[in-house]
Amino acid sequence: MEKEHGIFRSERMLAYCDAIFAIALTLLIIEIRLPEHVQGESLWTILLHQWPKFLSFLISFMIISVVWFNHHTMFHYIKKVDHRLIIMNTLLMLNVVVIPFCSSLLGEYITSGNPNAKISALIYGAWISIGGVPFNMIWTYALKKKELLEEGYSHTELMYMKKHFNRGPIIYLVVTLLALINVWISVIGFVLLIALYFLPATKWTKRKS
Repeated sequence: MEKEHGIFRSERMLAYCDAIFAIALTLLIIEIRLPEHVQGESLWTILLHQWPKFLSFLISFMIISVVWFNHHTMFHYIKKVDHRLIIMNTLLMLNVVVIPFCSSLLGEYITSGNPNAKISALIYGAWISIGGVPFNMIWTYALKKKELLEEGYSHTELMYMKKHFNRGPIIYLVVTLLALINVWISVIGFVLLIALYFLPATKWTKRKS
């Protein structure tokens, strides 16, 4: 990275991030394993018994993809980074690489019918919610350090994006706490939030007339 008074171009950091996203997505499917010894059961039956793990895989794959998509959107505007922003981004990557572990907990215990089902959903949702903290730290910090941003964009427009991003961890936390009432309500909420945050953040920058 080319250094300019402690400020670096973002290309190498983004390549590092893309590699981490790719590894995290790959780890999701590795967590799905078939029983080693099958005695007399149909393979179709065995696969059907694995449906909670496949569901957890699909939800987690889409959530990580949403994080990547919005991270990509942020760095369309953030063209340079400094040491503090790199640290914040590292915390976000730490969150991403742990998602496959949380996903495996959800897939393993979501249908257990005992308190572990709620515990797995709470751990999963809480970790996703926590990921929104370093994500928003990056965006908030970049908006304050205008020298990191691409020139030519309206600051008001970027502030509207900030409001959209700030809502994320709060909404995810609310959806997570729904697991205390019913685990499946919480899971459905995660699916709906995937659809919400897959919409381009720029769609939320328009003022209400």
